[in-house]
Amino acid sequence: MKVATFVIIALFVLSSVALAVTPASQLPVKESQITEPGTLDGREGGETMADAWVIYALPFADTGNTCDNIHDYDEICPFTGSLSPDVVYAYDPPYDMCVSISLCDSYYDTKVYVYENVEGNVPLNGCNDDNFDCVNPPVSYTSWIPTVEFFAGNTYYIVVDGYGSGCGDYVLYMEEIDCPTPCDVICVGMPEGEPTCYDGYDDNFNGGCNSDPDIFSIHPISAGPITVCGESGVYDFGGLTYRDTDWYQIFPCGGSPISITVEAEFGVLFGFVTGIEDCLAPAFGDYTTAPMCTPTTVTSYLPYGPVAIFVSTDAWDPAYVCGVEYSLTVEGYTEHCDSTPVEDVTWSSIKALYR
Repeated sequence: MKVATFVIIALFVLSSVALAVTPASQLPVKESQITEPGTLDGREGGETMADAWVIYALPFADTGNTCDNIHDYDEICPFTGSLSPDVVYAYDPPYDMCVSISLCDSYYDTKVYVYENVEGNVPLNGCNDDNFDCVNPPVSYTSWIPTVEFFAGNTYYIVVDGYGSGCGDYVLYMEEIDCPTPCDVICVGMPEGEPTCYDGYDDNFNGGCNSDPDIFSIHPISAGPITVCGESGVYDFGGLTYRDTDWYQIFPCGGSPISITVEAEFGVLFGFVTGIEDCLAPAFGDYTTAPMCTPTTVTSYLPYGPVAIFVSTDAWDPAYVCGVEYSLTVEGYTEHCDSTPVEDVTWSSIKALYR
């Protein structure tokens, strides 16, 4: 049974509404409205996809203010419930390409996402709320999609949005970039053991505080690093969109650093969740997000008590098909302080179990 118990990583519905819109190539434009690529000209995006402002070439730069617009769209990346006004741009790529879309230099708490042809069809990596890799942004919590793939023959709608009800001055910059190398995680370790998710899947394996009753994988203690080879993905359950969230319970004694390193075939959200006793008040301690195929480490001095290591996709993006893989390596978990014993393990015992 699905329950919404964890506010920070609660599971929300992705919009599936499709709008019939006029292709960007057919929208009227005056010659005087076309500027040199990459030149700021003070124009502003359209109110909706139907009247989106056309981008004719990259690089493209523009400024505007969203406060005189209305709220038309919203996507989850990872926060939902935005009532912010938004503006829309449209671009028809002349060939297959990868594009960077930045709102880093904007002056309010922004969000940016992309629709391919219709509302709700967000391409892989096509949504960002907060990107902390922005260099010296004028305010906190600005947005940047480092790379999203555009395919010729489609119209891409770039929506400049905000968090909550925020609005303000934005600076949009788009440019073509080299496409990243395809991501394929090769994991050597013990299998997570969970079945691959699917539409209608009910996660009663290690869904942690997102399952009813709550259920965790128990991570073994070890003098050396332990690697788990897991899977995640996004699926439909009862008409709602869910992520396969994996929760590995540990019971540290406190005082010693524990590190977790994750490399995934998807944009990943991972870290330590405290307050998992009875799942009444779970909350992230130290956590981070990472792009696909980018090994990233979080280290924390955890208190005494039960803690969950949490791994999932960073968005409710259907492009993260079930079965996308990750590698989770835990180091420093050498003592277990719960009254319930947990066996120490060695690589030889792991191989004996999973060969």
